[in-house]
Amino acid sequence: MESGIAVLDRDLHLVKTDKVYNLSEIKSIISNVSPPENAVLCIDLPKNIMMLTGKWRIESKHTQSLKSIDNNKKALWKKRFSDRGSELCKHFKDAGMDVYRYNSTLTKTVLKLTPPYKSKSPAACKFLQNIIEEKLEISDMPANLLPLPSLNSIIGAFLAWKIASGEEDVGYKQIGIHKNFPVVNALNATTRVY
Repeated sequence: MESGIAVLDRDLHLVKTDKVYNLSEIKSIISNVSPPENAVLCIDLPKNIMMLTGKWRIESKHTQSLKSIDNNKKALWKKRFSDRGSELCKHFKDAGMDVYRYNSTLTKTVLKLTPPYKSKSPAACKFLQNIIEEKLEISDMPANLLPLPSLNSIIGAFLAWKIASGEEDVGYKQIGIHKNFPVVNALNATTRVY
């Protein structure tokens, strides 16, 4: 599966954005960007591809109110996020980096970056790229159209910037824990300190 990588500096300049296809590329790129003690990573929570979608997911929910259900068994539809990427998080944590997880869809909604077009369409990507540059005040955005994984990674890099430059409950908030890593979300758009 394709993954996007984005690197922002302290002044919200886009240093690098790339799309990669395997974990060794991700490890190599991120390890060569910054000293581990200066890096803050936000890694997107991947959707569980085994979860049923659409009407089948809705119809598969257990709705029998009088049926005794074993509480130890959880229905497959409840597990929305996959464990993919957990080993990657552990690798970077062991290297000395601050590692957080986030949900790109939820973060886009909170930051009011959701495009009014069909997801992954060129119009949606162009809208998202323009609004990221305008609302999040990220400079040095490329003029050519970026793919959706790269745009989602820029949003994750922005969230990592908020974590590195702000404080909890002001610019970001921890909303949960996934596989022993904090899951965070943004609270508002840019809060630069001049």
